[in-house]
Amino acid sequence: MTAPVIRPRWRDVPAHRAANGINIKWIGCNDRVWDIGGYNEGAQGVIITGPISGMVHVPFTSVWSEPAYGPPRFERIVDERREISMRVMTMSDTEYGWFDTESLWWDGMTGDNPGWFCPFTRWGGEYYLPMQLLDKVETPLEVDPTVNGGNMQEWDILLAADGEPRWRQPDRRPEPWLVRQSDPTMYVKRDSGKLAPKIPVKAGKIIVANASTIPTWPVYVVSAPGRCWLPDGLSGRMIRVPRLYAGETCLIDTDPSHRIAISEKDPVQNWMLNILDNAELLKWLGIDIGQSSTETVLERFDGQGFTQPIPANTVATLPIYHSQVGARVSVRLPQRFERAIS
Repeated sequence: MTAPVIRPRWRDVPAHRAANGINIKWIGCNDRVWDIGGYNEGAQGVIITGPISGMVHVPFTSVWSEPAYGPPRFERIVDERREISMRVMTMSDTEYGWFDTESLWWDGMTGDNPGWFCPFTRWGGEYYLPMQLLDKVETPLEVDPTVNGGNMQEWDILLAADGEPRWRQPDRRPEPWLVRQSDPTMYVKRDSGKLAPKIPVKAGKIIVANASTIPTWPVYVVSAPGRCWLPDGLSGRMIRVPRLYAGETCLIDTDPSHRIAISEKDPVQNWMLNILDNAELLKWLGIDIGQSSTETVLERFDGQGFTQPIPANTVATLPIYHSQVGARVSVRLPQRFERAIS
């Protein structure tokens, strides 16, 4: 006879396991983890000692047009740089320990190499954002932080995020679609030509969830050889990927602001051609090397583009066509969030 399983009630779980409230970690650029706020704060010798500014809302500026007659009219908002300011204290039980904590802390927080600011709540889980020092730390040093066994020093820190100001969670990567002979067959036009014949292709799908609070753009990896069609979001429109040749596995970022389609066999100019291009010497001589050069995958898209992201809080079913049995198509969907605690 087995003993009954005792399931503790949540209110009986120790605080360090329950991790209630807002918990904050800093992962330095040297990969050292610091619990600076919440249930385990100060375990490594650094703790937040004051309010935190800039952690909750996305910074933005609104753009308004001002007509000659009439009130200003709203046009759009523009994201600004996210900045987080806080006061932290480095501390230790011993003089030697304080010097060690100071050294390790600043080794992982610099102005040119980002670390990770990571809030965690039971409400939304852990979010993270790469951040680095925006400016030098100007807090004056105490005459001697270790005098009389104090072994502590407070610093005012201003961190900044490079680029996207929204919080992140790991990208969603569902199981890729492996094209099988048993998959449904349909016929689609081979290309955009008026007389282009219809060819048989295999039809499949990938299901991916966008848990973000904003629409996000999927990133695809398509294996070669063969022809492939990818969905334009949930619009029902299919985008024809240029024909891929053997060994030409392609990465396609659907975000129009990125405009990325890269193949393993995209042509790369050598250093001499780069120098001549920059100097515009070939153009001056009337020589156009582009006439004989191989086009990249992006150039072979012929102006096609994606226009629809995956909406926020949506489970999307993405239809995909591929002409080659045994091919593989995978998708990665970034996860971005406006706020880290709500």
